Amino acid sequence: MSHIIYRLIGKPIDRKKNFLEQPLEQARMGVTVGQYVSMGVLIGIPVVSVTLVLYFVFSKALLFLIIPLYILLFFAYPFWKVSNRASEIEKELPHALNYISTMVAVGVSAPKVFQSLSMESSFGEIRKEFNDIYRDIEFFGADFSTALLRAAARTPSRNLANTFNNVIAMLAAGSDLSTVLRSTAEMHIRQHYRKLDRVVDNLSLFAEIYIILAVFVPILFMIAFPVVEVITNFFAGAFGTEPIQFVNKATVEAVIYLIIPTVSVISIILLDAIIPEDMKV
Repeated sequence: MSHIIYRLIGKPIDRKKNFLEQPLEQARMGVTVGQYVSMGVLIGIPVVSVTLVLYFVFSKALLFLIIPLYILLFFAYPFWKVSNRASEIEKELPHALNYISTMVAVGVSAPKVFQSLSMESSFGEIRKEFNDIYRDIEFFGADFSTALLRAAARTPSRNLANTFNNVIAMLAAGSDLSTVLRSTAEMHIRQHYRKLDRVVDNLSLFAEIYIILAVFVPILFMIAFPVVEVITNFFAGAFGTEPIQFVNKATVEAVIYLIIPTVSVISIILLDAIIPEDMKV
């Protein structure tokens, strides 16, 4: 079935340039555009069938939204995977460059350095990028600059692509490879620390706002208002005026069971948005 669908749909797609080519390559999904679309059609057949069955059972036209939603998610998946890979690569980039510059400084050749890094278990997605460079040099006979140029065009990480292009430019200007890699690694580590400082400053500000909203204001509400109410009612009784009620049981329960948990949940969501992806554990 899959072969028939590929011959009918996939092959004509593979004969032409397609906007999905680069995302699929950067996501390292190991399929051509035609194969990916054919797989989508194959999976889509049961999706459409189940949608039709549900429509005849429940008679809800909204169920047909499942089909465009499936198509949207299917074509968005490679872009989502590319974004995830880019985040992982940029998180590992300063440490990978530091590793490479140290190895080159002690006299290890660049291809062997890249091979060593690609086998290092402490690195994740970035290992694949450097393994491709080693493969291009060692097995396909590309020179160092050409291999880096291909890697720059292939990687989903803009920072890694810029790094490769900078190394190519500095080598073309006659700089030593060890010096180039060391200076590039130091530059990325400094950028990483500056980014970390900005995140820490933002988290400090966020913590102060959270303490005010989730701790100080509820305490003020729960303690200060009843005290003021007791004092006010004492003087009201002394002067014969009507007592004033600042807070009642329903208001206190709303603060404890609704407002404080809501503020905490919103704070967690905002905290997740403040911390960059490459700094999350």
